[in-house]
Amino acid sequence: TAKSPSTSPVGLDSLLSPTETEGKFSVRESVASSDITDDEARFSTVLLSARQSLITNPSPKVSLPSSDLGSVDEGAGSEESTLVDDWRKHKKTASNSTILSANNVPYLMSRLSEGVENGSGSRPTSLGDKIREEFYQKHGGSEGKEHVPEGEAAVDWDFWGQVINDYQGFAAEHPEQLAKAIERGIPKTLRGMVWQLMSASKDPELETTYLRLLKETSPHEKAIMRDLGRTFPHHAFFTDGHGIGQENLFNVLKAYSLYDPQVGYCQGLPFIVAILLLNMPDEEAFCLLVRLMHSYDVRGHFLPEMPKLQLRLVSFERLLEELLPVLHLHFVRQGIKASMYCSQWFLTMFSYRFPMEIVFRIYDNCLANGIEAMFAFSMALLIKNEETLLSMKFDQLLSFLNTRVFEVYQEPAVDGQTDVRYRVDEFVHDATSLRITPFMLDSYAHEYEELVRARDAHKIEVDGLRSANRQLTAQVKVLEENMAQLNKEHCEVLNELVRARLRHEELESELVRYKLLYAEAMHQSEDAMSSHRISLVASKRGSSSTN
Repeated sequence: TAKSPSTSPVGLDSLLSPTETEGKFSVRESVASSDITDDEARFSTVLLSARQSLITNPSPKVSLPSSDLGSVDEGAGSEESTLVDDWRKHKKTASNSTILSANNVPYLMSRLSEGVENGSGSRPTSLGDKIREEFYQKHGGSEGKEHVPEGEAAVDWDFWGQVINDYQGFAAEHPEQLAKAIERGIPKTLRGMVWQLMSASKDPELETTYLRLLKETSPHEKAIMRDLGRTFPHHAFFTDGHGIGQENLFNVLKAYSLYDPQVGYCQGLPFIVAILLLNMPDEEAFCLLVRLMHSYDVRGHFLPEMPKLQLRLVSFERLLEELLPVLHLHFVRQGIKASMYCSQWFLTMFSYRFPMEIVFRIYDNCLANGIEAMFAFSMALLIKNEETLLSMKFDQLLSFLNTRVFEVYQEPAVDGQTDVRYRVDEFVHDATSLRITPFMLDSYAHEYEELVRARDAHKIEVDGLRSANRQLTAQVKVLEENMAQLNKEHCEVLNELVRARLRHEELESELVRYKLLYAEAMHQSEDAMSSHRISLVASKRGSSSTN
């Protein structure tokens, strides 16, 4: 039986991860020919199930007997300004990139284990120093800040130190603790590190591929440049005068369009990449994007015909029909389809128009629990707004669902408060409390597959009929051409017949004329004969009288 981390004494050296880790993520020039990465066995999400209320269950803490570690706040100021200040320190230099890339402790340890397997036998201490440097750099930067801003919880460095030390092991031994901690929210100072651990996205070779792709030219560069200004135009990181945010956003999108030519570039991707860039450098954001697209099956949202998006929209419609039948009937009567509002949520993973604090928490749960966690957050929004939605008509429904659906979790404004705050914990708790089981989603998927099969069979039948129709049309065309040729020949024969008849009539006229001439000649001959006979008779009579 494994010892609980709260009872076993742990020193600073224990923050080093085990030397034995699993395989690494493979690098490919294009993943269009394969939808599965080579390290699926290493990928494991923590299912956020069997949770209790956030109000009644405080965040779990693991005590470490080290005087250097303690529970401190995350720093004053808003989340956006803190992220911008942190990222202004990031320069594209080899040393800084090495430090910021040390977030994924298990993966870096896997590089050491490879060295051991290859016969090196010795474990270099520099890599462990980098890991401690990264973790304690963030820890040390927060020491001395005793003030915790309102609405923010102190970072439990002891607990998250254990998680970062061995994520897979901790997730296997303490799934409930980790699930509740993720539900409560990953500290923003550690969010990028934990995201990479949860997704197992760290891959130095893929980062090298990213740097190589930056030197190439993408056919989608104009489209990417056109959409840069539309991605979080009011966020300081993407509107800063130095242009670091937009430059990194362009680089990641361009590199992915070259890495996966079948997807290339699609609208919606900039918002996903922007959220990643707010929590990690561009090379790590690229690796996590690749992981999201393939292991989390987001790639199907951006392929031609969007097969996975269609599946999830149909599943969402079935969920709505089962969990909110009255609202579903109202939507049907008003002509509202899931594609009119939910496709925007799924394509951008809620990062379009949603408040940033809500988006980060959604990403926390999606990376831990799988992309299907989006169903729970979508249904939670509709459940919370059901009464309001039932009182609206078509135009009002579309406008509300696309722009104001999250306002139901907005905290009432108080005197002197300038920023808008949301009850994010309540929203996450509402979503994770829903019973959306894998069996339900699988049944919806089977229904959709049957529908697709029937549609494909109908399409095949229609295609066959169209092919037969094309063949018959070709035959008809040949027959029509033959008919036209016969008609032409027939016309020529008729013309010849007419000409023959005309010649026949001319010959008949000639014959009649000749007959008339013959009759006249005969009449003249008879007259001549008659006159000759008369003259003979007269001459005979004259000669007889003379005698």
